[in-house]
Amino acid sequence: MLETSRLLLREITRNLRRKIRTSPILYMFFIAMIFFSIVMFAFLTFFLLHTKTTFNFMDVYYTVFFLLLMKSASDMHTHFISAPQASYALSTHVPQKKTVGEIVLTIVLINMSLWFSFSLLYLLVLSSLRTPINYPLEYLFFSISVLIGILLGCTLSLHFFSSKQYRMIPTLLLLGFFWFSQSMMFIACMLPLAILHCVWSLSHLLDSYRFVKRKIRTSEVTQVRQRGVLHALFIREVTGIWRDRLYFSFVSMSIVTALGTGYLFLYGTDLFIPESIQRYLSGFLPSLFVFLGCYVVVMYAAVFPALNLFLTEEKTMWILRSLPVSNQTIVYGKALALSLCFLTTLPYLAFIPLFLGVNDLLFLFWFLGFSFLAAVIIALPLGVKYVGKKSDILLLYSVAMILFVLLSMVGAGMNLLRSNTTISILPLCVLLICLELTLLFLSLKLSTHLLSLSFKNPTKYSF
Repeated sequence: MLETSRLLLREITRNLRRKIRTSPILYMFFIAMIFFSIVMFAFLTFFLLHTKTTFNFMDVYYTVFFLLLMKSASDMHTHFISAPQASYALSTHVPQKKTVGEIVLTIVLINMSLWFSFSLLYLLVLSSLRTPINYPLEYLFFSISVLIGILLGCTLSLHFFSSKQYRMIPTLLLLGFFWFSQSMMFIACMLPLAILHCVWSLSHLLDSYRFVKRKIRTSEVTQVRQRGVLHALFIREVTGIWRDRLYFSFVSMSIVTALGTGYLFLYGTDLFIPESIQRYLSGFLPSLFVFLGCYVVVMYAAVFPALNLFLTEEKTMWILRSLPVSNQTIVYGKALALSLCFLTTLPYLAFIPLFLGVNDLLFLFWFLGFSFLAAVIIALPLGVKYVGKKSDILLLYSVAMILFVLLSMVGAGMNLLRSNTTISILPLCVLLICLELTLLFLSLKLSTHLLSLSFKNPTKYSF
């Protein structure tokens, strides 16, 4: 009974313990940042409640719903669709639908445990601040809705990676009804329908699994062409990013972020800030929205691919290790692929003038380039340091915090200098870019050294 769930939970627990033993400082930092984030949100809620600031609770609700939906979709892809060990479980005498159902149950248990842990910590901090939190019925509805989001995330992942993506339409229709309802009680009442939909999705479980495996086999059958080593590594990384449809995702994200940033630039102050304090923040918030737009674009198109250049080499590092290729060539070839990722951020600059005008376009181009280089400088050595360990979520969060502090300081300083019309910031902009290019060279050298240290362990990346 539930043998697959027990084995999967045991494997996840064992892998987590091994990662904690190999990277204790990273996990300590990650746990501290999670705790700090929850406490910070609790203090922000306390501040908003005591300043009589109105905010839409449904926006918070849909944000949590969407985050857990996407996490469960990612877990479904990790533990079933792309998991090589799933083939053994599907080959036993146990019905395949039951096996995958237990995987879904495991994903539900893990994500619901995270939800209860984080939400109870959040409520505990609010309680210590003497904030009334006696809303048991609302919390029950919220928890049921989170469960629905997790179930729909699993079904969305199953159909998105299948050969018949039109099967996602029922899931998308349900999500559309949830959005237009703007009612947490209505969504909670849809739990039986979400369970039935998840059971129906399990009837097509092998389609997505076989389709992904077939794509992997097809991609491996390629014509061998003579290229230079650096060019070959560049093509390898670019092909991998293209095969995973990341370039289209980067471009779409840049456009959507530009439209969202422009809308908030024009109307964000009226939406989020009461009229009584708008006069104090009317000049600060529009600049903050533009900064956050650049930050989101850089996080998605720079930090994420820079880390994954090495984090995903868990099973192929032994191939690179056996080739007559220097560590410096490996690092340079992989890093060169990030130049195409920078091109996918330019649509942000193409759409943002529709709202801001063209006066600040040159400065935005400089700040976007500066932010992209800073992200690569920080992320690349960390990706090499933890090569093959797939600690992408922890590293992504850590780099995000470091990058946010750095870009906040630089952005605030440059805006202060720009406000002084008697000072030209052009020499400073050129100097900062030259400094970043120097730091980028040092970052590549450091990455090469860290990769050499990883290769000194003879059994770490053996076949």
